[in-house]
Amino acid sequence: MGESLIRFDGRVAIVTGAGRGLGREHALLLASRGAQVVVNDVSAEHAAKTAEDIMKQGGHAVADTNSVSDPAAAAAIVVTALETFGGLHIVINNAGRGGPTGTIEETSDAQVATIISSHLIGSYNVSRAAWGHLRQQNYGRILMTSSSAAIGSLGMPAYSMAKAGLIGLGRSLALEGAPVGIKVNILMPIGYTRSAALNPNEDTRQWMEANFAPQMCSPAATWLVHEDVACSGEIFTTGAGRVALISTLGVPGWSGGPEISLESLRDHWPSVIDMDGSTPMLYSRDDLGFYSGPATWRG
Repeated sequence: MGESLIRFDGRVAIVTGAGRGLGREHALLLASRGAQVVVNDVSAEHAAKTAEDIMKQGGHAVADTNSVSDPAAAAAIVVTALETFGGLHIVINNAGRGGPTGTIEETSDAQVATIISSHLIGSYNVSRAAWGHLRQQNYGRILMTSSSAAIGSLGMPAYSMAKAGLIGLGRSLALEGAPVGIKVNILMPIGYTRSAALNPNEDTRQWMEANFAPQMCSPAATWLVHEDVACSGEIFTTGAGRVALISTLGVPGWSGGPEISLESLRDHWPSVIDMDGSTPMLYSRDDLGFYSGPATWRG
């Protein structure tokens, strides 16, 4: 099994933000394994360069410069795939503008709008535009590009907010897609890109530049959109050749029942935060299994 090459022959993929950085590397790898790729990027120069490089290597690609931030333009990206290659099977939502912005007081409204509209709303727009086609053919693979900043990071409140939103979006779409053959996963890549180069911490920036080449993230990204991947709604991290599951956990906590009070909560706070009995949680209803007594979930 390990000796057989992983191929994407007959598959059509959209990769947004594929002109440079992570997206370019994802597009190159997909194409090298047989996929026909829509190279989407608002920079016509960089989109064309990636598409040309793919074709020079014997692959199939077309450049697309529609903005993911606009619903109509996002729909046009899907049209490009259908009209050029006659189908669509894979969407890698990678496009996004903006990263570190400073503290919440230093972050401008314009920066928030740019980050949210490109990273989060853009991924929603493209996924929504592709969804009907994927549903009708009863097959699809979608990857959301989140970040470990979603867990919390100093100096980038808007970016962290957008990347956390992609976890909720990805897991919700995984639920919607389950009955119709659409699998959706979330990747938190660590790659030295233009956004990473903006990191205000010089030691961190140098460490990333030396160890986290963006192409090292592409095997995980492309594997997660392959037909053989069974998981959906999961979060993974990758960088410097490492790939690992990121898990969200729920714990039993403490229940004061109908008589719960502020003081009883204070007195039982150690039980609230006790990690014993923790279990992975993928979706909102997973938490309901911890309820007992009259509040036992009967769904």
